[in-house]
Amino acid sequence: MARKQKDSPAMTGKEYICPYCFAKIDLAQAHYMCTGQTCARTFASTVSSTRNSDLMKYVSRDGQNEIDREKSLFYGRNPDGTDAVIAKQHIIRDSSGLCDVCRRPVYTRVCPVCHNLIPPGAEEEGNKIFVILGPKGVGKSHYIAVLINQLRTYVSTEFNGVLNAATDGTTLKYRDMYYRRLYEEKRKLPPTKSFDVSDESREPLIYYFRLFDSKEPRVFTLAFFDTAGEDLTSSDRMMALSLNSFIAKAAGLVYLVDPLQTRYINQRIHVDNKPPVGPDESDILNNVCQIIRTNKKIKAKDKIDIPIAVCLTKSDVLFKAAENEEEDKVLFGPSSSLYIPREHGKFDKENFDQIDAELEEYLRRCIGDNFVQLVNGFEEHCFFAVSALGCNPTGNSLPRGISPMRVEDPFIWLLNREGLK
Repeated sequence: MARKQKDSPAMTGKEYICPYCFAKIDLAQAHYMCTGQTCARTFASTVSSTRNSDLMKYVSRDGQNEIDREKSLFYGRNPDGTDAVIAKQHIIRDSSGLCDVCRRPVYTRVCPVCHNLIPPGAEEEGNKIFVILGPKGVGKSHYIAVLINQLRTYVSTEFNGVLNAATDGTTLKYRDMYYRRLYEEKRKLPPTKSFDVSDESREPLIYYFRLFDSKEPRVFTLAFFDTAGEDLTSSDRMMALSLNSFIAKAAGLVYLVDPLQTRYINQRIHVDNKPPVGPDESDILNNVCQIIRTNKKIKAKDKIDIPIAVCLTKSDVLFKAAENEEEDKVLFGPSSSLYIPREHGKFDKENFDQIDAELEEYLRRCIGDNFVQLVNGFEEHCFFAVSALGCNPTGNSLPRGISPMRVEDPFIWLLNREGLK
């Protein structure tokens, strides 16, 4: 896992939170990578021949390759061993702006802690890390996959903007791991792997969301994390995997609740492929709260200063016609505020307030006061009901495709906290 870095006492450049290792860094102290094709090999060869004691730690044992010590440590590998990460491009660990091998200018910046890419334009609006949380099986991967497609295809146009991947890695990861399987093959996504067994799970999807308002153009750099439910089962596990670092530094949280895993709803609703009752809905949220309070030194009497959007997922099942009185207790009736569409192209506060009030009462009744009180421990919070798929899958297949319902609402609310009008 990534090593923790102490925050610099005196920042000389723009402050930036790395969305890979979550270190708070000074952009004036970023490292660089040279785009020259042979500089890494030339560096290794030169250091090996001169036996420079200060630089030998950056060269492989056989003297053939440059070693990326920082990235090796980030991925839990021994930088002095055979599994060290080989640097594909020569690394410049100073702010000279020149490659010390070929002497050409360098422009590709990387985090000095983990050597992952710092997206171009990071100074414009910094970056906003949004974390999707919830128990296992709640639908986090589906929500992220559909949310990004909705933002890219519809919401960006609605708000006079555009959503673009910040890196080629994000483009390829989203296409190959999310979009192709879900939208083209019409198959459910596999469960997210734990942070401790998958490097990919620790790599966010990073996007630029550009708004072209003539009065106040804005650029948001967004990093989405897909967390495995089993990684959130205890505070100790979250600490061991360093999940506390990025959760506490998030610009906003989306906490998902599967109504079909809730005991009160599960025992009353009739649907195909109904999952078993899940863990207590308050347990994981309580772990998240404690992690944030510990990391940010927030007293128990004070409210958490990270906005949280609490979402009932798979909510399409709650719109069916009631078959009996017991089902009627857990379904949304025809007068539900969820039937009222939000106003197009603006932050519809009235619509969101109506839904928030209705769902708070619904969750208080179906889950309990304890859960709602935990949510009220956040200074800014709002309740939503969404459906990423819009239908009940048949096994692992989605024969009717994707018909999302209001998946963008929580994110529009979170972005409003950051200035979206």
